[in-house]
Order: sequence, then C-alpha cells, then structure tokens
Amino acid sequence: MLRERIAKRLMRRRLLALDRLTMMYEGATDPNIIMRLQTELFNIHWGRAWGTVPFYAEWRAEHSLPERIGHIDELADFPVLTKAVLSQRMKIVSRTPGIERYTLTGGTSGISTAFPMSGDDARASWRNTHLGRRWNGIEPGDRLFMIWGHSHLFSATGAWRKQLVRQAKDWAANIDRASAYNLSGRKLDAIEARIRAARPVYVIGYGSCLAQLCHHLRDAGYDLHDAGVQRVVNTSETMSPGDATLVKAVFGCPVINEYGMAEAGVIGYSRGALYPVSVFWNDFALRLHDRRILLTTLGDRCFPLINYDTEDLSDDAMPAAGSLLEFQSLLGKARDVFTLCDIDGCRHDVSVVLFDHVLKQIPQLRSLHYALRKDGGVRIDYFADGAVLNTTYLQARLAEGLAQEGIRIDPDKIEFNPIDTPLQTMAGKRVTLKREQT
Repeated sequence: MLRERIAKRLMRRRLLALDRLTMMYEGATDPNIIMRLQTELFNIHWGRAWGTVPFYAEWRAEHSLPERIGHIDELADFPVLTKAVLSQRMKIVSRTPGIERYTLTGGTSGISTAFPMSGDDARASWRNTHLGRRWNGIEPGDRLFMIWGHSHLFSATGAWRKQLVRQAKDWAANIDRASAYNLSGRKLDAIEARIRAARPVYVIGYGSCLAQLCHHLRDAGYDLHDAGVQRVVNTSETMSPGDATLVKAVFGCPVINEYGMAEAGVIGYSRGALYPVSVFWNDFALRLHDRRILLTTLGDRCFPLINYDTEDLSDDAMPAAGSLLEFQSLLGKARDVFTLCDIDGCRHDVSVVLFDHVLKQIPQLRSLHYALRKDGGVRIDYFADGAVLNTTYLQARLAEGLAQEGIRIDPDKIEFNPIDTPLQTMAGKRVTLKREQT
C-alpha cells in the first residue's frame, strides 16, 4: 500500500534505532543487571541535570542531594517532585537550556502544568511507543485508526493551520483519526463505518471512548470481527476488566495497555492483554510510595523528572530491591462520559476530555471540575490562582470549541464558578465529574 511504503521510507533512521533497542531489551532480562544499568544511567543524567538545569541545581542544594547514588533504591531518599512544585517554580523551570516547546498537562488529574520539551523527548517517546507495539506484532507504518483528541487544535491562534499540519502528518504516517469528543450514536456509527473502510492493523483510543463505541455496537447487534483489527490499544485511562472483555468481544482481538503521560511520553506497554504492563526500564525507573507511582527519567530529556509523582495509583508491591519493572494493576478514574443536549434538543454523549481540551487553551485556568445540574446544564468549578474570569468570555470560548465538534449549546446552560483551591478525592486525584442528586 502506498501510504505504508511512504511511512516506512520516511522512518528508515528511526527504524534502525528501534532495531537496536529491541535487541537490547531481548538481551537484558536479569533484574540485577538492569538495576546496575539503571544506576549508571541515573548518575549520568542526574549529573547533567544539576549541572546544567537551574531548577535541579537549586533543588539539589535545597535538599542536600548527593552528586551520585550507589544503587537505584536510593531514589527513595530523594524528595517527591510534584506538579504543584513545578507550577510554583515555573520561572526557574523556564530557564532550562534547549527548550523547543512546552507540553501542557491539562488533564484529568490535577493542576495544569507546562513541561519543557525538545527533540530528545520526541525521539525517546517514538522509540518506546514502537518498541511496545512491536512486542504486540505491530510495526511502524502499519495502518492505525485513532479515536483521539488534540487539545492544541482548539487554540485560538492558527487553529486551521494546525489542523492541516495534523492531517498531513497523519496521511504520511498511515493514520486515520476520528474525534474522541462527540460520542453520540450518529458519530459512533460513522466511526464504525470508517474503521471498516480503513481496515487498520490496530485501533488506539481512550478507554471510555472504546467502551462507548463497543456498547453501542453490541446493543445494535454488530461487531467488528471482519474489520481486520489485530490489536486494540487502550491509552490515557484505566480500563475496567469488564470494558476490556466487551472491547475484545466486539473487535475479536486482544486489548492491550499503553501507559504514559504527556510530561514523560510512553512509559510501558503490556503484551497480548491489559496486564502486566512492562516498564521501559532503559528510560524510566518506577517505584511505589503509598500506592502512588513515582517516576524518574533515565534517558535524554530536555527537563528530567526525578522522583516525580505521576498521581497514578497501583496496588502492586515493590520488589525487594530495584525498581518496578512491571505492574499488574493501575487504579484510576476513567474520563467520564455524560449526555449533553444541544439547542435543538439533540442529545450528545460527550467526554469531559472535550471540555478539558477546549478550556485549557485559556492559560489562567489551572484546574477544572464538572457537575451535572438537575436541569441538564453543567456547572464548571474552576481554579485560576484566585482570579475571577469573565463568565461571558468563558461561555463563548466553550461554545466555540463545542461547535467545532458539531455541538451547539445554549451558553446560559453552562455555569462557571470560581473556587479557591482545586478539588481532590480522598486519594488526592482531581474530582472530575459529579452528578447532582435527583
């Protein structure tokens, strides 16, 4: 196929690097050897961090941290780095050498934070992503269908240009993409038709969107066994065993996990099932503290993350020595889907990720929380560092973003409420969506 041949020709150098990485992982399976390698890698990149990155020079002095460690276990003696700390110290973080762009975590778990990025981050993420997919029989350039969203496409500046660039890159990489935001029945039918037409090797999407699609198809008496899909990849959310069983039944193929986050890239992949997830130990050292996954980057990065709180929870136990090389559980709250009525009375099943991606383009908004009102409206509690923003402006920006997905709403049905501090669950995760009691 032309697109596949073009995609693989454009990736020749990357494919050579991927081949080398594949052989390295196949040759290093002894946990003791991996521990020694991780310790060596940490000392190299930690030395560069405090020697060249102003934030880490200050962080090391503030906490009296060593120049080197003798064993990867000694990461437990380092302070936990959080989004809140980085957000509060953004002035010194922005002095990191070599910044080419910023990645915003706008996500569904905590305060929105800007992380410095460069080509090193992009190259590492590409290698790890395709190593994990290769473990599942998927090669770079294989036809991919994504049920996805990209928040930067809602940016008020150059949105149309970004859309065109995204479409060109997708064509060159042999990717077909459908919106993950609007999950109404009509849209789900269109996604089904596009999957059948594309006949992709694999499908990637948010777990909640994949489950919504498969519930819709099952209720209609359809499946996708004849669509040629060999793997369904759940990403960005925790998928329940029940949803995984449903998706596997509808697609007729295994469902696997891609574990990662915006600030670190892809961190691990499962093989042939949701769990266990194998960690890319050459680039990451993971450990658990009070069930929280703490991450340290070990490869070339613009801004390293050292003992960083991912805010993800796991019930796994730490090994007696060394880092967490795989995990059997990931506890988290999937992005919620709810029904929204437009001005014509049509009902749309939408994910809160759509609201997140539209509203995080407003830089003052730091944390967003949604409550469904009894009258069908939505109350959005927002934390903006104590600022109170113009409600009419917020309503208009949200309405514009929803309209891009074909959802026309009455702005008065959306209530914005400033709050003094982000709302958190007992586990410290962001409160995403609440429903008022009837």
